[in-house]
Amino acid sequence: MNISKYTLTVRNESSQFKRFAVFQTFRDTTDSAVKPLPLAWIVGAAAPGYGGQSSHSELTWRTVYNVLIVKSYHMGNDIFQTNSIEIPISPDDENGYAATYFGDFPFGAPAFVGSMMDREKGFLLIQSDHKIPTADRQYEENCFLKVGFSMAGKQASVADLIPDVFYKFALDPVYRITIGEFYPGQALGEMSVKRSHVLNFGTTTRKTIVLGANDSFSDEN
Repeated sequence: MNISKYTLTVRNESSQFKRFAVFQTFRDTTDSAVKPLPLAWIVGAAAPGYGGQSSHSELTWRTVYNVLIVKSYHMGNDIFQTNSIEIPISPDDENGYAATYFGDFPFGAPAFVGSMMDREKGFLLIQSDHKIPTADRQYEENCFLKVGFSMAGKQASVADLIPDVFYKFALDPVYRITIGEFYPGQALGEMSVKRSHVLNFGTTTRKTIVLGANDSFSDEN
């Protein structure tokens, strides 16, 4: 498995305290029935910069991937239950899995049950079966299933897990950063993506960007 270590330094030259989120977007795959959502993958903050003094926030991660299913069950105002299952994967390999549900919904649990016959290098393929409850059933029980993948132990991209659907996730992320108050795992809308700054690492694994006035980002020369 080819694992890389990335380091991002955010240098705040504005006079304000700033919160930000690093997230990942992925190219669309036309043969997938469901489009995955980018999540607030790493949430950070930077203290104000004053005069010629700037504040630095440094983030480091490794490109370690896992495929995952997450079940979130709201059993009442004060009871919340989650179940999850994860399997290590590698973009260098062919990754294909079948997803199902064991037991009576919502009291059972989702699971991966072996590999798909058709797989493709550089992608994560998932086929759900008829035992996965429908979206209407999930809303009825206030119990929701998500499928996707994580990087470095943090969820990066998910989609609603529904029955008899083929999912295809491209494992070649574009890293982005956006200003705002987010919580880890929060789904990001189109406006957050449009306002984001692309973190183009190029052929390196270290990068420094500058946060200036008006929440603008620029690459350090």
